[in-house]
Amino acid sequence: MLAALPRAPSRLLGASRASCRDGRRVKRAHATSRRDETTATSDGENRRISPRPSLAAIPAAMFASAARAMDEFVVTPAPPGYVPSPLDDGDGTAQFVVFLVCGVCALVGMKVSFDGEAAASEEALDEKVAAQVAAMSAAETLELAGTSASEIAADPAKAAEAFDAAGLARVDAAISETAAAELLAEVNATLDEELARAGDRGLPSDAFGNVYCKGNRYDLKLKMSGAAERALREAVGNARAFLAATAGGENARLCEFAALVSDPGSKRQPVHPDTNYRRDRCVVTSFVALQDVEADMGPTVFIPGSHVAAAHLAFRDAGERGGPALAAPNRVATLRTGDASMFDSRLLHCGGGNASSKRRVLFYFSFEVDGSENPNSGVSSIRDELRGKYTLADL
Repeated sequence: MLAALPRAPSRLLGASRASCRDGRRVKRAHATSRRDETTATSDGENRRISPRPSLAAIPAAMFASAARAMDEFVVTPAPPGYVPSPLDDGDGTAQFVVFLVCGVCALVGMKVSFDGEAAASEEALDEKVAAQVAAMSAAETLELAGTSASEIAADPAKAAEAFDAAGLARVDAAISETAAAELLAEVNATLDEELARAGDRGLPSDAFGNVYCKGNRYDLKLKMSGAAERALREAVGNARAFLAATAGGENARLCEFAALVSDPGSKRQPVHPDTNYRRDRCVVTSFVALQDVEADMGPTVFIPGSHVAAAHLAFRDAGERGGPALAAPNRVATLRTGDASMFDSRLLHCGGGNASSKRRVLFYFSFEVDGSENPNSGVSSIRDELRGKYTLADL
């Protein structure tokens, strides 16, 4: 039966073979399509290319696309014929002027902001002082009673015991009236010199310490020479036994040496301790009057016994505006020339407002208790060249 079939024309057989070959090529092409890709050139010829070069070209294509996008959407082409103006042309100068004006405005704005903050802080301080005055208005207020330097020297242990309980003592005639007058003249002259040196730049820290309510009030650091040194040595000599008993002995170190100046119009300070509460005494301070301190000159107000933990806790819990600490009896240090009020730095106290027409000057010095930790040792009111240099024994 096969032989009986008519023979296919040779032309058809050739086509069939070609078709089979083409089919095999198609299968091979499909089998290798995952590895190779075919691209067409402009003349229609098929050419195989490897996928690796194509993958490597992808990042470059992406960067080129991003660059075109930036050109199209971010960069605005300059108008034809545009040439930037040099600085000496009108618009360049205008740009400089605008920059300068903006800088000045920024500085003015900063100053206004700082002034506003200072005014707000002063207003808050005034409000605090008013609340404290109201809280203390019903408290017992007496003058601070004094003991002569000779009486204290006769029984320093008794004086020290009373000081431990009250945190406060008054020593009459700690220095002579002559020494006080000489030092007062020296302080006034030095203050004038330092204020002239400061000008409008603010008070230099080498000559002035930090003090509450600075308006018309100055904390002037003194040099260890002249009338200041003589007054210090005289005061220490008259109260040496008492100072040694309260400051831990002859190795107590001088940590403050300055003058507090309150001119007419100075405001009352808020009640505060010079040292926040700590269990042990760390500093003993002496304020010596260089002229009579009368009631209207803003004498220092002390709250005896407020150097203890209970008083500090009550003061803090009342927001420093009331409570039992401020309701306790207080003492006002109206002093005669040369008298001194001595106190534990943890004691609550404040300088009064000077409503008189006279300047009030207090010479003051402090000793760091031997073996104690003074948290304010690095910022106490003493000239840098004197810091840590003198002990009670040296004076």
